[in-house]
Amino acid sequence: MTPERLERARQILAQVHHPAIATVNVDGSPLNTPVFGVFNAQLHLFWSSAPDSTHSQNIRRDGQVFVVVFDSRQGHGGVYMAAQAQELNDTRHINYAYALLRASNPKMGSVERSMGNGPQRLYRAIPNKFWVNVSTKDEEGYVIRDQRLEVSLGDLL
Repeated sequence: MTPERLERARQILAQVHHPAIATVNVDGSPLNTPVFGVFNAQLHLFWSSAPDSTHSQNIRRDGQVFVVVFDSRQGHGGVYMAAQAQELNDTRHINYAYALLRASNPKMGSVERSMGNGPQRLYRAIPNKFWVNVSTKDEEGYVIRDQRLEVSLGDLL
């Protein structure tokens, strides 16, 4: 893995704030949900969602998620993450996640909207594995294959 590719992955995690979170429904079918999210310095992903949404229910049931953070501009790549997710319940973690999210989105409203009977909850995904997108090009510069290569959390920090 080149230093440039790792640096690009770090930039994607810092700058792209709409990851897609995949969960598995009760019947085994896949569900993919884009959310507004922010990574912290340890590369934990935080987001806000309605507690009765299907992906929130799936997370409560088993906690397993697969996250894709992709820069849609041609040739800018993506980062993939297998993780364990959870709804945040204690005030300290909720306030921490809220501060991170609000720093990137000042229109989030008050933290109380994510507590008690509020319409939202805050979630965290702790990574198990990361991959980066790598394209192989032919002699004319056309992409002929995309693949994911695993990278360690330490390489991305």
